[in-house]
Amino acid sequence: MKRALKLGLAALAIVVFGRATCGRPRAAGMTPVLKVQFSDHVRYHNMGITWDGEYYYTVNGGNTDYSDLNRYDESGSLEDGYDLGADGRAILYNPDEEQLYIKPFGTSLDEVEIYLEETSEGLADAFRGDQSSVAMSPDGEKLYELHDGTVYVYDAGSGDAEVDFELSSYNSNEEQGYAFAIAASDKFLFVWAPDSDTDILVYTLNGKYVTKFTLPRAGFGFSLSWANDMLWVADDADGATDGADGTWYGYALEGLE
Repeated sequence: MKRALKLGLAALAIVVFGRATCGRPRAAGMTPVLKVQFSDHVRYHNMGITWDGEYYYTVNGGNTDYSDLNRYDESGSLEDGYDLGADGRAILYNPDEEQLYIKPFGTSLDEVEIYLEETSEGLADAFRGDQSSVAMSPDGEKLYELHDGTVYVYDAGSGDAEVDFELSSYNSNEEQGYAFAIAASDKFLFVWAPDSDTDILVYTLNGKYVTKFTLPRAGFGFSLSWANDMLWVADDADGATDGADGTWYGYALEGLE
């Protein structure tokens, strides 16, 4: 009888444990593995990167009069460049609308008319922070903004705020955008760890802490992006008006499920 009771309790423990962990995001042995890198010539700073299923698009920031949007093929070869007159903080792609967006310095979300080399206001006063480098969910339905340690989630179509939550830890270093940048995959949110240019904190989409990992090289704060199923950071050009080469690095996050 005692043996049967012990076996029963053991079986119950397995069932309870299985229910507690089933379906939760896992990060055992998570490792960033470099998959893609390419140079990106810009004036001022390398701010963001996105992917439309065929091309990468990068945007610079730091000055409205010197605005670069560059288009690259999947291997990182330059296809074209455009001057949009936008002081970018992030570039985003909505696959449902087949539309590129730029979040500039300010609080709007602007539509990119790439062949007209201009932008138009898509959502006015959508965000809380002028400097925030926002993320869009890969399906184009949500927008995420990190502002003063709180993540704000918006409906990407209407711009309506849906929910907000404080992160258990966020980057307190406001130099070079480390406190303003957030990236989003279909399951996770990524932000810089406090006062670090190499450490990344991972959260679920509702703000539960998952894990922390270290990139093999430092990145420019604003550049933190998610594109083509990879996490990206840039070695900043800091090119001023003459321009210079920055480098983008795309990492597959192996072990993150």
